[in-house]
Amino acid sequence: MSQFNISPEEVSTLEEKFEIKSNERKLKNFLKLLTFIALVAMSIYHFYASGFGTIRDILHRGIHISFVVGLVFLFYNWKSFPDDKSKNKVSIIDIIFSILVVITALYLPLLPPEILASRVGNPSSTEVIMGSILIILTLEAARRSIGYTLPLICIIFMIFALYGPIFPGALKHGGSSWAGFVNHIYITNQGIYGIAVGVMAQYVFLFILFGVLATRIGLGQLFIDLAMVIAGRYSGGPAKVAIFSSAFLGTISGSSIANTVTTGSLTIPAMKKVGYPPHFSGAVEATASTGGQITPPILGAAAFIMVEYLELPLRDILAAALIPALLHYFGIFVLGISETSIIFLGTCRGDASLRIAFFKLKYKSSFNDLGFFRTTNNIILTSLSHF
Repeated sequence: MSQFNISPEEVSTLEEKFEIKSNERKLKNFLKLLTFIALVAMSIYHFYASGFGTIRDILHRGIHISFVVGLVFLFYNWKSFPDDKSKNKVSIIDIIFSILVVITALYLPLLPPEILASRVGNPSSTEVIMGSILIILTLEAARRSIGYTLPLICIIFMIFALYGPIFPGALKHGGSSWAGFVNHIYITNQGIYGIAVGVMAQYVFLFILFGVLATRIGLGQLFIDLAMVIAGRYSGGPAKVAIFSSAFLGTISGSSIANTVTTGSLTIPAMKKVGYPPHFSGAVEATASTGGQITPPILGAAAFIMVEYLELPLRDILAAALIPALLHYFGIFVLGISETSIIFLGTCRGDASLRIAFFKLKYKSSFNDLGFFRTTNNIILTSLSHF
């Protein structure tokens, strides 16, 4: 083990401090078991639907919405509380909201196709009510999970769509009734059941699931060890390790914060120890980890949305993203070398030598036990085969 590693408990504390929101609940007892079962069922369903299933698009997207948005009301309180007891308490209204999301999200996809087709442009009062509930609850779920910014932007454009005649100049338009708005957002594939949710349900969720599982079983540590073997023996090695390990981890992680916490627990103390200023050590790690959002193949989920909207093959999107990602890391690498030349720094040679030995012993047999990841990879490739 490296002398720079911190304990898993400290890593968990850092993740909670910087990634977990102050209104996020820690469920207990029955609800904890229920959400665990729901999350396992959600993972198995997406695993099956993306690799083997032939499920209608609208039904697949409706099931995805019912899982995700329904669980938000159980995992996130409506506001932040100073004490854990109040924050972790799940109110009856949140349970009702969660049930309503499941009902409204699945109501439309479960209609017979001929009836659903007749509702487009001519929604009944039931569809208007169901759609209204789902729109409001989706906005509230977004507010709880990611903050006020996105819901406010959505509300501004909703007002623009509904009250077009009151806007001046080129912004003025005929407007829409609430029933017409719900028809467009709820019944057609241009709204809640649109391309963005389809991409998340079909592709992105699998990559996120794969990245989380890979990180939990130690693939993130493999990348750190590999980076140490490659760059740790050279002058200013810790900075180079930070860059390489963040680039490697960025290929499977959709979270800059998770990337920073995983690799930074090793690289930031190591950089400080050999002489880098603390602010520079943190900046190198944070900048390198942020690059994971533009590193193929996930691109922070943007790649798959670009495929759907631009109607380009996935390989073209990834090829276009590769050069900017390499330039990003090359720029950080050059800055690290420049800083090293200004202040003559040591290396991680001793630690790297130990890691080379451990690397050979630790991973010699591990690669023979990757049947699960071969299967997952095959399913992901199957789901992307039409690209």
